[in-house]
Amino acid sequence: MSFAQSQIQARLADAYTAGQLDAGMRLLVETHALLRPARELALADAVAGALLERETPAPMKADALASVFAKIDALPPRPLKSEQFLDEVMKLPAPIRAAALESLETRGWKFGGPGIRILQLALENSALTELVRVEPGFAAPNHTHDAGEFTLVLTGALLDERGRYAVGDIAYADASVTHTPKAEHGDVCWNLAISQAPLVLTGPLGLIQKLLPN
Repeated sequence: MSFAQSQIQARLADAYTAGQLDAGMRLLVETHALLRPARELALADAVAGALLERETPAPMKADALASVFAKIDALPPRPLKSEQFLDEVMKLPAPIRAAALESLETRGWKFGGPGIRILQLALENSALTELVRVEPGFAAPNHTHDAGEFTLVLTGALLDERGRYAVGDIAYADASVTHTPKAEHGDVCWNLAISQAPLVLTGPLGLIQKLLPN
């Protein structure tokens, strides 16, 4: 693990434990913990658990759990707006899978460029949170960022001008970074991307983006 990766993980773990992350970033941290259990997150959870044990338990009815499961079983099935890539989605980590299925009930996949499909996740009080599928060998347009963007690799690997990001790696980019993320040849690259602002395209596409109305 690189020094930059360990710094990102430590800071996110601290913010997660302190309750400072929005829904999208919590999803990223929880999924990252499943893909690559981090020592920092384990320590943070241990501290949080110790604090929780000091709280006074709230009384519950004996049949509380059975009652909840009964209500869940009684819910009618909800159809998905799009079943494209559903087999692949079902193999993603549980937190991502749940968020994707919920979003697919109301919205479908967007075209993100050749070989790229994007599903915006329906998370309240969150920065733009997207599940991105990139075919091997395909790349996003060259771009930079007006604000920070976190990308967690779920399957396959991403390459850009700074290096290679494998499963469980978190890439961070901001206005100081201009890059062309590309899926490595081999497996389809699924990633979770959380952006504080839309991408800023460069080159000819950047000129077109500037001419389009906001």
